[in-house]
Amino acid sequence: MSETAVGIFGGSFDPIHRGHISIAESFLNASHISELWVMLTPESPHKQREEKTSYNLRFEMLQLAFADVKNAKVSNFEQQLRPPYYTVKTLRELKKTFKNKRFFLCMGEDSLIDFESWHQWEEILKYCELLVARRPSYDVKKLNNKIRENTNFVSHEPMDISSTEIRKKVRKGEKIDGLVPTRVEEFILDRKLYK
Repeated sequence: MSETAVGIFGGSFDPIHRGHISIAESFLNASHISELWVMLTPESPHKQREEKTSYNLRFEMLQLAFADVKNAKVSNFEQQLRPPYYTVKTLRELKKTFKNKRFFLCMGEDSLIDFESWHQWEEILKYCELLVARRPSYDVKKLNNKIRENTNFVSHEPMDISSTEIRKKVRKGEKIDGLVPTRVEEFILDRKLYK
């Protein structure tokens, strides 16, 4: 049985926004993967101090946002694991569970630049290759050789949107249309999130 190539796109998505969807579509439009699993992390090890919206509410927003994105699947796989939620642990469990899948860890260029600071980053590369959305101006020569050998680039035009900015706008009563999908905006307003 041939392996299916799956992209893993993880994050805390609090909230999911159009920038996330745009990068997800860039991963899917590249020829490397046939499906993208959008994986919601209960808690990022490097964002532990931040107050978070509940997992279930963030998961619902993800489902609303990706409902019409072909070959994207919202996954709660990480919620079944024990903390801390390190990428290396998630990938190890994914490889055990889905033996016929070939995994690509999907990320933006900013995450690639910091990749050597990730927990057991060399171990991560045993379980997957990296699929990185980058601007044409990025100088790949700066990368560690081991990382460069395991990295595939997809072209992407980044959108300057952040979840932090959206939360601030909601708190101030400012509009967020255009920053998040309409269904997500309605969900945030209905549930009075980020107030």
